[in-house]
Amino acid sequence: MSHFKHLFNPFRIGNLDIKNRVFMSPHGMVGLGIGTEQQVGYFEARARGGCGFMGIASCQVQPAPLVPPGWFIRAYSRDDLHAIEKIANANRKWGAKTFVQGVWMQADHNQAVASGMAPHTVLSDTQPRSMTIGEIQALVEAHVVAAKHAEEAGAEGFEFPIGGGAGMQSFTSPLYNYRTDQYGGSLENRMRIIVEILDGIRAATGPDFVVGIALNADDTTLGGDGLPEGVSMARLLEATGKVDWLRITARGQKPQMTQYHYPSSYVPNQGTHLYAAAAVKEAVTSIPIVSGGRITTAEFADQAIDEGKCDMVFIARAVIADPAWPNKSRDRQNAEIRACIGDLEGCFLRSCIGHPVGCTVNPDISHEHEELIPASQKKRVVVVGGGPAGMQAAMVAAQRGHEVTLLEKDDELGGHVRLQAKLPGLEDRSDIVRWLDLQLKKLEVDVRLHTEASEETIAALNPEAIIVATGATYSRTGISKNQLTAIPGHDLGHGHVITPEDLLLNHARVGDKVVVYDNTAYEVGPGIAEYLADQGKEVYLVTIDSGIAMSVTEIGVNKVLTSRLLPKVTFVNHTLIDAIEPEKVILRNYYSGEITEVPDVHNVVLVTSKPPAESLYHAMLGKAPEVHIIGDAREAKWSVFATDEAIKDGRRVGLML
Repeated sequence: MSHFKHLFNPFRIGNLDIKNRVFMSPHGMVGLGIGTEQQVGYFEARARGGCGFMGIASCQVQPAPLVPPGWFIRAYSRDDLHAIEKIANANRKWGAKTFVQGVWMQADHNQAVASGMAPHTVLSDTQPRSMTIGEIQALVEAHVVAAKHAEEAGAEGFEFPIGGGAGMQSFTSPLYNYRTDQYGGSLENRMRIIVEILDGIRAATGPDFVVGIALNADDTTLGGDGLPEGVSMARLLEATGKVDWLRITARGQKPQMTQYHYPSSYVPNQGTHLYAAAAVKEAVTSIPIVSGGRITTAEFADQAIDEGKCDMVFIARAVIADPAWPNKSRDRQNAEIRACIGDLEGCFLRSCIGHPVGCTVNPDISHEHEELIPASQKKRVVVVGGGPAGMQAAMVAAQRGHEVTLLEKDDELGGHVRLQAKLPGLEDRSDIVRWLDLQLKKLEVDVRLHTEASEETIAALNPEAIIVATGATYSRTGISKNQLTAIPGHDLGHGHVITPEDLLLNHARVGDKVVVYDNTAYEVGPGIAEYLADQGKEVYLVTIDSGIAMSVTEIGVNKVLTSRLLPKVTFVNHTLIDAIEPEKVILRNYYSGEITEVPDVHNVVLVTSKPPAESLYHAMLGKAPEVHIIGDAREAKWSVFATDEAIKDGRRVGLML
């Protein structure tokens, strides 16, 4: 008897039979190319891993010249149909079905939206003019052509979004649509273009081709009426008889409210959209309802279906992190799942800055089509440092047949991931350490904890290759990119001035009033401030920046942290520490030069720069045929992408040996 009641049972959408209820929601894995082995391999790995219904994200229904070339499939062009065909065929080999997500990008040089009365909120801070009737009719036809192309290329379905940052919400939402013609005003008029698109697709495609709509059912975050409006839209769509599924999200307006669209590890609960899906499902009875929101366990997904909140569960980041998440979950191999840690850095944040998308914990993105090649010559490999870079390097080297010894000076593996996992809301970051540790044990890597590496201890192992992954340690001087001289008083004795390692790894004791000085713009400084405030300490969080955690603004984590911290700490921005004295901290406003003091301070925590721990690398050069340096020891990162790039670095050097 299956452990699951619903999730892995066959399901039917329209006339389409699907092998299970795992719905891989469209997510833009940009940078993989169009129709390349990398792109097709990405999808096939997740079809092989057990996904049932899989979406190809952000296929353009009209030209979008402002979108970087090669990012998204052009569903309007026959030139890109080969990519859809390759993906659909690869998925089909493993019993998975494919749909194309057709998206109106609103990124033409001659931009126009439903109504020029409301500010544009997607892609850029502009306020385009209102569309003409002819342009609206052309947009309807563009969706029809895109769907027809999808069917021709072998996809089984087509979905288009009408909320959450997608262009069509400029028609459907009363927040955007101020038109006074047949496409504005009442709900029926605002939804008219959607119904016309559905009519056109149904007339142009066969009876077995399925069509879905992604609906943001709760738009309260920007001032909308919320669920009543969303439920009314869903009822209207059901009444057309031309929609085969509704995929329900809530509140997630990009980019203003990305923290709802992509809930991070700070959101403790799974299924963040299910409250809205449940409301829609109560009102809409004839259409399957798909929903989710940071689903991390199949048990929770199955329970959501059992409780009637949805009929299928959409997954994205869980299968980015581990393509075999469905099969491992079904077979109750939960320990083998490489879990998403919810940092959003390797995936969505990279796309925000125009970089190829990957995954912090999964460095194999874009390499799924490649086989791991055994080493031509088995070597004795010594890895120094058991952080994510060293662990990944040791794993890949061992997988390729090398004899690997890993030396770690502490009594636990994990490096700075272990430090971050002790902060409020970041506990799930420890899972990558757990997973890598499990793999090292299975590969019988010789892991030696509490072992300080030196020239002598390494030489005794007679290595043919040395990998230095000694990481980096927060500076005790207060030097940062904004303050290149040491802070006077940083060397006060008796543990007055401490680093994150002192506090979180070495259990330094602190007094009742603490200044946390953060010039990294990341989550560690605010996390330490919250960690101490939760212990009842009076905490001042001081930074030169205008806000909290500014390096993660695109993914909305700065907003989450700000809402968590402001009720708990005193936040002082635009400010440097001029000096630390035994019983006070002297502050200077970076812009005005105004001097203020924080009296009666018991401790100062410096979260500034992280010099690489590089001395061992220089000492070992020439002492073995190969000496490599990776991760933070090679190039320390104190803000975003540190863990992401460390793990990728480990994979890279493991393949070089």
